[in-house]
Amino acid sequence: MTYAVVSVHSPRPEHRPAVLDSMQRYSRRAREQEGLVWTGVVDDESGRFVGVAVWESAEAARAAAPALMAEVGDDPFTTWDQQPIDGLRGPVR
Repeated sequence: MTYAVVSVHSPRPEHRPAVLDSMQRYSRRAREQEGLVWTGVVDDESGRFVGVAVWESAEAARAAAPALMAEVGDDPFTTWDQQPIDGLRGPVR
């Protein structure tokens, strides 16, 4: 069963490029990790970005987390985003 990690960002207009860059860096680093099935960023055209990473398993997602957080963990999302990141994780059915 695959496992998804989804992050919904609502960037302040002036920080959209920075948030997109961060999400794309996350995706590039994720592509280097074992167990990744697919990753990308959706621009839902309402101002939000939706990051999706699909993993072979929850264990693969957990194992990749340190490398991913090393890439984007220090990014100032509390400044860049209008509201807290809406994060979703769980099995893909």
